[in-house]
Amino acid sequence: MKKTLLLFSLILGITSFGQQFEMPAEQYPFYSIIEWKGMGAMLLSKDPLGYSKKINLTLAGNATTSIWQQGFNPDDKDFYYISSENARYVYFMDNLQLQEGKTIFHQLNSNGNVKSTSVSLTSVIKKLGAFDPLQLELMDIVTTDKALVHIFRYHDVKAKKFVEIATFITHHNMLPYSAILGEVSELSLKEGNYGMWKYIGFTDDQIVFAARDFQNKKNGWSVMNFTSKGVMTEAKFIEGPTDKFDLTEEVAFGSHGQLYLQEDAKDNHETAQLHFHKNTYYLTGVQTDAAARTAKLMELTAGKWVLLNSATLAPEKTKDLMSVGTLVLNEGIGCKIGNSVVLLPFAMNLKPIQQSFNADLHANPSRLIIEEKKELFAVSLAEGCLFFDRKQLGKAGGVKFEFIKK
Repeated sequence: MKKTLLLFSLILGITSFGQQFEMPAEQYPFYSIIEWKGMGAMLLSKDPLGYSKKINLTLAGNATTSIWQQGFNPDDKDFYYISSENARYVYFMDNLQLQEGKTIFHQLNSNGNVKSTSVSLTSVIKKLGAFDPLQLELMDIVTTDKALVHIFRYHDVKAKKFVEIATFITHHNMLPYSAILGEVSELSLKEGNYGMWKYIGFTDDQIVFAARDFQNKKNGWSVMNFTSKGVMTEAKFIEGPTDKFDLTEEVAFGSHGQLYLQEDAKDNHETAQLHFHKNTYYLTGVQTDAAARTAKLMELTAGKWVLLNSATLAPEKTKDLMSVGTLVLNEGIGCKIGNSVVLLPFAMNLKPIQQSFNADLHANPSRLIIEEKKELFAVSLAEGCLFFDRKQLGKAGGVKFEFIKK
């Protein structure tokens, strides 16, 4: 009930007193800002001349001073930010593709502590079979409550099949584990009833993957749960709803590995998309007719799919399949559909929030649930909302925030 009331207040707008405060200047200008949802806004600063590669982090939240300041030294000028709703750690990856079998990263916890290290995945991958890490195609990187997860795909050309692998690096001791998720033949993929294995969410130490499947003349998903040590704890089949959804091109939405890899991704056709959040399975899909395009959110309750929310969007003309990406939040599921974004709330009595897509949304998920001050970077916190004007970035001196209490 409390979460429902919180989202309700955000949607209607916050009328309480707003407080402005200034974050003092650092040695170098702030050049970017990214959200750690539930924690605050992280300002990034670095040497504009490039003599130092160090990235400095300043966390702003509900206080008038920085909550903590930290830094890390990426191997190169670029890094990849990995975050997830309810994950206790975020990661700044130096490399996506393995380098000599290793992944290199900077782990950040909620206290502002950074661990910079590398972990070799070679041995745990080879334990699964005759797989050469150099021949694996990286599909995604996600952070969960207990582990950093890589998802790889191996194309066995001789056997005409694909094998999908997950590796797990536990947050606390950086130990790697691995598991085979499953395999699918080239022929089965062409038939259209089967799909690739994908990460769909986590709750505590349940890390869940699913693949579109066809069993007993019924469409649905094969689902497997793993622990952070790569131990499978459950395997089952979930039957799909009777609703017929559009075939779409699945794209990344949010700060996970697929976002940075999708330029090189091959066709990724899907119908409805399955999600696992707080021990519950959800489904999102799009239906199109001559008049409109409708996005739907459904929940699996007692083995049946129940409609929670839907939104009608203006149809977009395109010769290609419509692109769809999803982002799971505590308040609902954000859907990027073509050039539009809609938040479908879990609460049935709340209306969806619609807006145009902006690439800044990938690193600012709270912007999906806050309707106020749409031109600003916005962070939803337990105590209220934090707002920031990106036009301040790249300039010498301090920057200003506005915090509006509930």
